[in-house]
Amino acid sequence: MNCKIMSEFLLIASCLAIADTTAEKIKNASFLYPFFEKLIQLENTKKGKINVLHIGDSHVWSPAYSKAIRRSLQKQFGNGGRGFVFPYFKDKNSARTITFTSNVPWQNCRNNAPLTCDPDTEFGMAGYGLSTDSEQFVLTMEIGDAQEYFNTIKIVSSATPSIFRLATIDNAKPSVFRTLEYQRQEQFVSVYNRNKPLSKIHLLPAKKQARYNLNGIILENDAPGVIYHNIGTLGSQAYHFNATPLFFEQLPVLSPDLVIISFGTNEAFDEVPAEKFIAQIDLLMQNVRNMCPNASIMVTTPPTSLLKRGELNRHSLEYSTRLIQRTDVPLWDLYSFTGGLEGAKDPKAIQIGSDNVHYTAQGYTDQGRAFINALLNEYKYYKQNRTTGAK
Repeated sequence: MNCKIMSEFLLIASCLAIADTTAEKIKNASFLYPFFEKLIQLENTKKGKINVLHIGDSHVWSPAYSKAIRRSLQKQFGNGGRGFVFPYFKDKNSARTITFTSNVPWQNCRNNAPLTCDPDTEFGMAGYGLSTDSEQFVLTMEIGDAQEYFNTIKIVSSATPSIFRLATIDNAKPSVFRTLEYQRQEQFVSVYNRNKPLSKIHLLPAKKQARYNLNGIILENDAPGVIYHNIGTLGSQAYHFNATPLFFEQLPVLSPDLVIISFGTNEAFDEVPAEKFIAQIDLLMQNVRNMCPNASIMVTTPPTSLLKRGELNRHSLEYSTRLIQRTDVPLWDLYSFTGGLEGAKDPKAIQIGSDNVHYTAQGYTDQGRAFINALLNEYKYYKQNRTTGAK
């Protein structure tokens, strides 16, 4: 057996051995105990909000994946609001419950393709740059699910004071905008509040500007509970987020209690060496800690992906093996859940799509449920076994 074959054999054997114990569990779960204490406090007092932030690539961007996680968390701990949203515009995914429309064109580009944007475009919290030079824009957002109605709106932008104003439509005069007064202005965010829940708002210019950059919108309600923010960027790698400082500067706006990091698919297809991938994940975690020191952090391995001929993308396998071997961060093994080697032989079994990269809506729903079940199982175990002296 030559060295290359032996190396691959050892890598596969290692991954399979780990998969038996991690596919339904979170490794190094003790690092999540501070976060679990916050959940216990929320359950006991029925007061306050807990923010969960999930950062990643197109898998995290998927509405089916994020919805499964969000709904499970909010079913147990309460619905604190929809969380971070962003106008993708070109996204026609029917699973999305939020629609954005505008009367003018907007430039929309990703942090992995900055040269396609105007030089003044900002890559902030969304991982996307969204801007327009029109002074007559009306950006309309509408929610189609009553569970996601909101009465607190936070407009995220680097400009202070805000270059945007928020408005509703007068039912008696549909052509008339009624501007809302903002409650407070903070760094990167303007906060608005209404007594009654809203399902539709309009964003308009507040003052003349050469270019209007919008970094995102955060939707909340008055109820205690969990807010799950998913920030996924198509085609992105951990490196692309690390290369945009404004993203990390804006993270404290979300006040995250838990940050979940999910990358690896795009790195695998770019054949990024495992050492460089791990280094970028470490840098991403450090950047998050620098800005949000009170947040717990966990990582998921990338899911199974296949090459054009249906062969396993072994870079994803290697990334997953390297991550699962770590002892310094909580880890969930999505790679093993999506089938690993066995799934690669039967793509339908893991519900992978025709592009051999993305998954069906049901596949993403299953992944989201498996992840949150693993997290809640660890939480249940902690509650049952925490010492009586715990706060």
